[in-house]
Amino acid sequence: MRKDKNTLILNAAIKIFAEKGYQYATIAEIAKEAAVSKGLIHFYFESKLDLMLSVILSFLEHVNEINAKKLIGSISPVDSLKAVFETFQELLFKDSDNLYKGKILNEGLPEVDKIKSKVLKNKKAAIDEQNRKLFDTIDKLIHEGQKASLLNRNLKPEIIRQILGGSSQFLTTGMYLHPFGKGGLGYNKRDVKKAMNMLIDSFRAAK
Repeated sequence: MRKDKNTLILNAAIKIFAEKGYQYATIAEIAKEAAVSKGLIHFYFESKLDLMLSVILSFLEHVNEINAKKLIGSISPVDSLKAVFETFQELLFKDSDNLYKGKILNEGLPEVDKIKSKVLKNKKAAIDEQNRKLFDTIDKLIHEGQKASLLNRNLKPEIIRQILGGSSQFLTTGMYLHPFGKGGLGYNKRDVKKAMNMLIDSFRAAK
């Protein structure tokens, strides 16, 4: 029951944060969306920032869990790299609720430098650890690709990762503009997958 209530509240927070923006969203609106009391929300979460951090941490943990399963086996580093970036597309483009999550992730973390709560500091540290885990996975695949002469060695893995990550974020942004009344960039999730695969292939070593 505790897990169900926690998930119910988090799902409501995702929707309200996406629709209103973190700054303007209120605990009262989240409680109304979840059909629970404000008191119950505060029983599970310290604050609005706790809710935001919990959403981001949950997403990153899910990403890393999926990637760990995908990377079991003997596929090439380049194919593995494509699979890792496809994880974001699979999660964010699955349905409208996940488009909400994508919008939140694009906003970034608010007020993290002002965190005084030990619980929230630990949660922020957990987010940082999950981010490092994701970056290490990508950097390792790029390094393995370079070592096997599959990827160009003229750039450090960290630079290639930044280019790929930035491009992925920019492309996914367009996918959830339309549901929030901001038009759209005229492409769909298949186009995003194709574009990311082509971008990764552009770093292949010359034969």
